[in-house]
Amino acid sequence: MIKVMIVEDDPMVLDINQKFISKLIYCQVVATASSIKEAEAQIRNKDIDLVLLDVFLPDGKGIDYLKWLRREELDTDVILITADKSAKSVEDAFRFGAVDYLVKPFKFERLQEVLAAYLEKKQLTEMMELN
Repeated sequence: MIKVMIVEDDPMVLDINQKFISKLIYCQVVATASSIKEAEAQIRNKDIDLVLLDVFLPDGKGIDYLKWLRREELDTDVILITADKSAKSVEDAFRFGAVDYLVKPFKFERLQEVLAAYLEKKQLTEMMELN
């Protein structure tokens, strides 16, 4: 089971993403946040495998949250979900360890594809750790 936190300040987009995730039997939304500050608190209080992260948030950029995660050495993966398709944002996302970058709007099938690939990678990593 992939434990997911969605960081999104638009309530309608948050609701859509939660509904998409609820369709996948291998994922569960365990936390949501509408700001970087809230996301920082949530990540410390929950066991979260994956953050679905918006780039534009009321108190900063999602990339700054991603950088913070890396500085804090928190063992959580990130997929950015945003309308920002600038080369700089995409480059920064991957430089700081994002596993994927989805541009809004996207279809359920695209999110499903990304999360299935993430699950496969997670399972492979777990099997390697057992050996």
